[in-house]
Amino acid sequence: MASMTSRRRGATAISSDARSLRLRLAQLDQDQADLERARHLWAQGSELSRVAPREAFELIHRAALRGAGVLVARANRARRRALPLNVWTAMERMGGEDAQRAEDLAPLVAERMRLDRDCSALPDPALLERHLGETAAHLDRISQRLLEDLPAHVTDLAASD
Repeated sequence: MASMTSRRRGATAISSDARSLRLRLAQLDQDQADLERARHLWAQGSELSRVAPREAFELIHRAALRGAGVLVARANRARRRALPLNVWTAMERMGGEDAQRAEDLAPLVAERMRLDRDCSALPDPALLERHLGETAAHLDRISQRLLEDLPAHVTDLAASD
């Protein structure tokens, strides 16, 4: 009887680990879907940047928001109290490179507010180019961070494909 009890405990530990891994993979799937949507918005904005800069700026800004939202959602999973709803404020509170990203975006957020106030205004071309480049780089970094947090044996499987 003792051997059955120990086997059951072992099975419980394995199934608990498996459930935890399944949950992490489901969360990764959601994060990847959100990141893919951000990349799609960025691509649309990039295509429009020469012919419709105002619309391009909005799409790129939404891509930046969605990418930052992935990071905030991931941070909230490990916190008792959720971060603020404003994604830039939340990133400031997260600290490190996320806080730096939020700080770097301040002029771009101000530009978006200016565009919202004046429907006929066009974005500053330099800010549009900056937003394009920085957002693309940030989305790439988010993708790397998603993979860094996976268990090694899962990333080994992905690398062997």
